[in-house]
Amino acid sequence: MQKHLFGAVLAMTMALGAPLSAQDDLADARAALDEYFRAFNAEDNDALAAISNFPRVSIGRNGQVVVREEPAAIETDFLLLRQVEGWDHSTLDLVEAVQASPDAVHFKVVFSRRKVDGAAYRTVPGLFVMTKQDGEWGLTLQSILPATFQEQ
Repeated sequence: MQKHLFGAVLAMTMALGAPLSAQDDLADARAALDEYFRAFNAEDNDALAAISNFPRVSIGRNGQVVVREEPAAIETDFLLLRQVEGWDHSTLDLVEAVQASPDAVHFKVVFSRRKVDGAAYRTVPGLFVMTKQDGEWGLTLQSILPATFQEQ
């Protein structure tokens, strides 16, 4: 009986493909990424800082590198974003974990900036690296590429 139970447990573990702790880490990292986008759409710089791990590095579409050492450095001018671009909200259109460890997950993402009617006016691919620091998942590196779609 114990042999059969052991075999069943082994088969279930192999079927899952990854230890439960790894699946939990991936789910927690994904939840932090989703929280980052919720905070962005809520235009909440304090929440964006809270879901970031520091130092936080951003690599822009033209290769510019910005290193933010502390939460006070997280500051998006949402009013300007609305006025200049007509931005209303952003959506995560694709999220795929491409590398994962117990303390870091690299997500391939595609996100779109959208107008109030929901129409996308810019779609951007990127890499978002979520890390676990002091037991908390947060955004550590954000690298975006040139837009694959841009309304003219």
